[in-house]
Amino acid sequence: MLIILLVLFFRSIVIDSHCHHSFRNFQIIQSNLFHNLTFQQNQSITIQLINVSIIDSGTFSKAFNLPQSSNLSIEIGSSSIILKSNAFNHIKIDRLRFSNINNFNGRPVFDTNCFGNNLEINKLIFEQCGLTGFSNSVAKAANVNHLTIINSPALTQLTNKNLPSFLSTIKSLEISNTGLQIINTGTFQAWSLVLEELSITNNSNLEIFPSHITEGVLMKLNKLDLSYNSIKFLHRNYDWHAYSYAKELLLKNQPLDLFLKTNILSQLPLLEIIDFSQGFISEDENENLIRNYFPTLTNLNSIDISYTNLTENMIIDLLTKISQTTNRFVDIHLHGHLLSDHHFCSYFIVFKNAPNLLNLQLDESHECNCVIDLFFREKLTSKTTNDLQPLCLLNSSRTQCDILAKLSVSKCPQNSRPSNTDDRTGNYAFGGLVAGLTILVLVLLSLGVTTVYRIRRRRRNTDLTMEEPIENPLDAIIEERLQNS
Repeated sequence: MLIILLVLFFRSIVIDSHCHHSFRNFQIIQSNLFHNLTFQQNQSITIQLINVSIIDSGTFSKAFNLPQSSNLSIEIGSSSIILKSNAFNHIKIDRLRFSNINNFNGRPVFDTNCFGNNLEINKLIFEQCGLTGFSNSVAKAANVNHLTIINSPALTQLTNKNLPSFLSTIKSLEISNTGLQIINTGTFQAWSLVLEELSITNNSNLEIFPSHITEGVLMKLNKLDLSYNSIKFLHRNYDWHAYSYAKELLLKNQPLDLFLKTNILSQLPLLEIIDFSQGFISEDENENLIRNYFPTLTNLNSIDISYTNLTENMIIDLLTKISQTTNRFVDIHLHGHLLSDHHFCSYFIVFKNAPNLLNLQLDESHECNCVIDLFFREKLTSKTTNDLQPLCLLNSSRTQCDILAKLSVSKCPQNSRPSNTDDRTGNYAFGGLVAGLTILVLVLLSLGVTTVYRIRRRRRNTDLTMEEPIENPLDAIIEERLQNS
């Protein structure tokens, strides 16, 4: 009787924008509960089902009568639930979230048979569930853009058998804070996937990241995130080719030497963004790590090595490598690191290689020394103080470093010094001056030749046509004057 009253009530109202409706402790959500509801355009509708035991077939279907301009979110939370076949069918859902569910139809496996045909789900989320995988007994034409499995410790293994049948439609896959320990070879069949983002993060039991878990190449992949796992073993000849189209690589809080020694960066040549923040070097005697394993990345525009245990020499090697090859602005995040004047000559070479192209991001508390004045002087002179990090740069009474004097005192090699007093431009200014003078001389010569020709032509009052070779020009001129007279 209560359900009938609810149906009659909901059929008679128009729900305002940003609606939120909760249904608690229902034994069953019947298929006709939401039929013939009237929704206005441009609405955000959230339906929350709490401690619901059964969702009937066709409950969320085209009879829901949702306008194209409105968004529907569904939140389902229960310790155990039965999802009938085609419970979600012929409908577009912006967000479908299952939380705190240990059993789906009596098992820890999600039966995709509850998804019907022509179903579109933008974000599908399983949070704090006892999920161990997906059952694909009946393949339906469901389209899911983003799949997230988070805070679900029962998920311990990934195979090509326990992933959902709609994996081929997923653009973003996130598996985070699970009990994941094993990823089987061939889990991902790249030729059938359109993955743009693959995030396997925060899995404390994942100590081995095996090679060849992906067969083929993920040609649409933009982002690979393996942050905050407990990876302790990678094959030295790991094949990263499957991810070679990635433009963004995140390895936060990971053993950087373990990854770099697999030549991961050389195998991902299209990288634009690298995040190594909170990463660490796990072995000693790795002083040449950056020099040996950081290749030329022509598309790089941002790298974050904040709060790592990289030494200052490693940071200098990194800055040197980037400055030697870049032709664009590069953001370099160095929070938690100190750039000291002890290595001023090395920093000056970096600056000279790429004047004002490296945008260093430092702690606000970083002291102002000659290295800071070198890299931030352009911002100070151009009054762009909004981008300044060390607060000491805002102190107008501070005496700035004399770069030329510092070069002399530091006994920097002659080839590292500027070619004139403007050390910011160096050889570029001289090259520009030479080019300008050359153009000026050529212009003057051209004007001079033109003027002389015009004067001589007026004096002779002679037109000479050179259509055919003339053996004796003087005879031709005499003959022409005789004819004119």
